This record gives sequence, structure tokens and C-alpha cells, in this order.
Amino acid sequence: MRKIGKMILILCLCFVFLAGCGEAEVPEIVNTTSIAVGADGQITLWLIGEFDNADYTLSELASKAREEAARFNTSRENKTAEAVRVEKVEAVADGGNKVAVVYQFPGWRECTEFIGNESFFGTNRFYYGTAGDAASNGYEMDVSLRNIKDNTLLPAGELEKSSDQKLVITDMGAYIYCPGRVAYISDGATVNEDGSINSFNAEGLVYILLK
Repeated sequence: MRKIGKMILILCLCFVFLAGCGEAEVPEIVNTTSIAVGADGQITLWLIGEFDNADYTLSELASKAREEAARFNTSRENKTAEAVRVEKVEAVADGGNKVAVVYQFPGWRECTEFIGNESFFGTNRFYYGTAGDAASNGYEMDVSLRNIKDNTLLPAGELEKSSDQKLVITDMGAYIYCPGRVAYISDGATVNEDGSINSFNAEGLVYILLK
């Protein structure tokens, strides 16, 4: 009986350990600017900001956000697919005067095109794909990455060799939720308690290499 009890305890600990190593899940209430990448590459952006309803009502803010998205979609030459969609605009629960504008993008290219637009953020970029495709898109591969578990550095040249592994690259300050387990991150990025990656304090581009 004691052996059975020990085995059950070990199995329970294994399940807890495995659950803790999974991908980060977006919380029900998002109160900080966040980006989530879906398994199919779809991007969701929660833009969180202070809201002064002396200037706009929430419904007016929602209308302005949707008008901005519509203008952006129609301004794209020879591209008929919807590049950005405003999913919702709402007050953040227990967030004081914070409001969330939630955007949906079919992929990283549309996301980068939108957040890099002068009328929006101006210079920000977001990439999600293989490390090999990142290099093909002009991203530097000679970067320092450290293991999120033991802080050891990824050996020089290994990122280029990991051409089939998924990689997130961005210079936008946000909590980043990836569609898989994170293995390595670049300097300045940190891991939140929920497993998401915090890029707010990083300078320049943040690299997140998935397992």
C-alpha cells in the first residue's frame, strides 16, 4: 500500500510539473497591453490605455477605433482581405479608468503593417514564424538568447541552426502570449508568473524562441 501511495504521489507531482510547463494562457481580464499568437498564426492585440470620458464616451471611442481600422483596410493597395478587425472596445474590469481596444489580425504581416502605421504606433514590428523565415525577412540572427529555466546562453550560431523552430520578434512593449512553450528569450525580456513574456523594459527587438 505504501508503494502504491508513493507512486500516486509521484504521478500527481508529474502532472503538476507538466501543467506548469505548458504554454501561457491569456487571463479572463486583460488589464495590460498584451499580444497573443494563436496556433494558426492569428494575432490578437489588447491595447490598454487610460480613458477620459470627458472627451469621448465609450461608444464614441469604439466608433473611432472601427473607423480607423476601416480606413486602414481600404488604404491597402491591391489587398482585398481584411487586415485588421476591432473585436471589441470595453472598460477594463477593476481597471479604474482603463479601457481595452481589442484588435484581430489574420497574421503577423498585417499586425506589423498596422502597428507600424504612422497614425498608430509608428515604428513597431511584430513577427511570428520560423527562425529560418525570420532571417529571410531581414531579422538579425546573431543575438544573445538565454534559457528561461537556468539562464544559460544559447550557443553562438544555434539560432540559425534552429531554422524550423518558431520564433516571436517584436519591439512593442506588451505581455506576449505564445502558441507553445517558450525556451529562450533575449536580454531585457522577462517571464511573468503566468508564463507570458514581458517586453516592456527591453530596448530594441525582443526575441522569443519556442521549443
